[in-house]
Amino acid sequence: MTTEMIIVLCILTFLVIMLLTHKIPYGVSAMICCVAFVLTGVCDISTAFAGLSNSTTILVATMIVVASALGKTSLIARLREALNRLQGKSGLLLVAALCLVTVALSQLMGQIACLSIMLLFCQTLDEESDLAPGRIFFMLACVNTVWTSKIPIGMGATMPGTLNSYYQGLVGEGDLLSITDYFLAGFLPATVGLIYCILFYKMIPKGNFDRSQVKEVKEQEAIPKRDEMIIFGVFIMVILGFMFSNQLGSNISNILPAVGVLILILTKVLSVEEAVKTLTGDMVWMIAGMSVMSSVLGSTGVGELIGNTILNILGGNPSGLFVTIVFCVVTTILTNFLSNMGTMALMVPLAASTALAGGMNVQAVVLVCAVSSWFAIVMPTGCSGAMMAFGAGNHNALKIMRFTVPMVLLMMVALIIGVNIFFPVYG
Repeated sequence: MTTEMIIVLCILTFLVIMLLTHKIPYGVSAMICCVAFVLTGVCDISTAFAGLSNSTTILVATMIVVASALGKTSLIARLREALNRLQGKSGLLLVAALCLVTVALSQLMGQIACLSIMLLFCQTLDEESDLAPGRIFFMLACVNTVWTSKIPIGMGATMPGTLNSYYQGLVGEGDLLSITDYFLAGFLPATVGLIYCILFYKMIPKGNFDRSQVKEVKEQEAIPKRDEMIIFGVFIMVILGFMFSNQLGSNISNILPAVGVLILILTKVLSVEEAVKTLTGDMVWMIAGMSVMSSVLGSTGVGELIGNTILNILGGNPSGLFVTIVFCVVTTILTNFLSNMGTMALMVPLAASTALAGGMNVQAVVLVCAVSSWFAIVMPTGCSGAMMAFGAGNHNALKIMRFTVPMVLLMMVALIIGVNIFFPVYG
């Protein structure tokens, strides 16, 4: 092992520790690694910060701006109106309708924003009925967690690019994810989780609903019709660009979100300050830094070293089924104690390295880790949605495992089956 490889392993160890503990923001951790590469002579400054001009970073950053603009339209208000109309419903119909509204909101906004809206509705439910607020809110938090960013619209359109940034330096362009791959891998387990919630929500304890945690979600002022039409037009343009990327070419389709951002700024739908704040967010820094880390792992041979080590642990020539089971189980356990994004950033490069070393389908192993990173509903430490659900209902993690553990196990089985059908590990 060379001195350069030892240095890279030490910097990688620092990043892993930061991802596990989240003591400092992920983006800052990634940038520290980029600076460390320059200071230790692993690479020059242009290489260390190439991630800031990387096509994936630009695509994801600008797409986040477009998605956030979509959240300002009347779509959200209409969904809240639908919630109000559900007040007269009862039983299974109400539960199913609430779940579907949650699925829709989960594609347009972050977990906290989505669940804050649903929390307001849940507080109106009768605590003595089967539809107790603590029970229903926990169910909706589960639905939100497993469906967040699954459909390639809104924030979901940024997920494949984010995942690609974690390992693209290790592989060729042919092994990167397309706009629909994450949806295809995650649809079956997410659907299984949704059906399970609708059918078995009564297994969730009613809990002791804490109304002090319910805070009013500020109603967003309606934006002018002109602005709304421009946002919808930009969004449709970007989605059509993704759909016809083969005909347009990757350069054209990938730059369309940036074109959309410029249109939103020039038409004054978004202010420069709003756009810049989103473009320089922590997630963008993290994507830029992780793309450099994956490149360094590939160029120095550390990625190959890690992949061969994991492959030897798995048994040298493991079956595709065994590989998916191992990565699914490990990722699911980790994500219930760490954040979703931290778990993905940690596991995806390891998955890609192992797949390369073993001659496997890189997309298959990466997707197993990416999708199972959102099975974070067993422990309150799993994600922000789980924290809100456990806190608002004062739920005991052990008592509620009769609901969460079977749900997670079913989703794991669905994921493993689905990936081996659509993305064969040795296909």
